[in-house]
Amino acid sequence: MTRVFVDTSAWIALANARDQWHTTAREYYLFLLQRRASLCTSNYVLAEAYTHIRYAAGHASALRFQALIAAAEKQHYLQVLWVDQATAEAAWQVFAQYADQFFSFTDCTSFVLARQARVDEVFAFDEDFRTMSFIIKP
Repeated sequence: MTRVFVDTSAWIALANARDQWHTTAREYYLFLLQRRASLCTSNYVLAEAYTHIRYAAGHASALRFQALIAAAEKQHYLQVLWVDQATAEAAWQVFAQYADQFFSFTDCTSFVLARQARVDEVFAFDEDFRTMSFIIKP
């Protein structure tokens, strides 16, 4: 079974019909569900996504997105990985090491969690994960 980490850019594209990647994100998400891929994300990624969706598409869109996340978790399509102290400490090491990159702290926590979860690929529309040698799709 393919293990996929879903990053903020993918969630935003899925939730916001005005996003340039919305159609691609929707098609790829449905493809992953049909393949029964094991999806994971983090509480930090979701916090970023909720906030962005709320500001870009409105409060109701953020609530609809949260309902999608809750349903995916309940149906065991999605596992939310939580950033704990050990993850945060490891993320700070990544953050400090890559001063030449514009990684957010959330990006660094995602790198740590994705490695720990041994993901096969990352569902994202930015290049940050590629810099860290992850396979990005779609």
